Amino acid sequence: MVSAIVDVAHELSNRRRESADYVSALWAAHQCLLAAEESELLHRQVVLAHHGAGDMEALRAAAARLARINEGLGGGVDMEAETAQLLSTLLPKPAILR
Repeated sequence: MVSAIVDVAHELSNRRRESADYVSALWAAHQCLLAAEESELLHRQVVLAHHGAGDMEALRAAAARLARINEGLGGGVDMEAETAQLLSTLLPKPAILR
């Protein structure tokens, strides 16, 4: 049942995000995360919506929240490769001063 709910929330969030309705995309993902906090599929939607809206501070906060959730699961679990790649692509790289 939870899987079906995650799938529907993902689809709704994705459609809203593709329509540049980032508020509704975030709402759909966050509503389902209340029941399935560990769903990286939905966390990726949150990250993509924040990125689309240009809210890098919220994107960083969402990434940190996911890291905390993963740390608390069964003694800690690794982030899914797709999520790690997405964050690597979307988050600005720190400047290296020489």
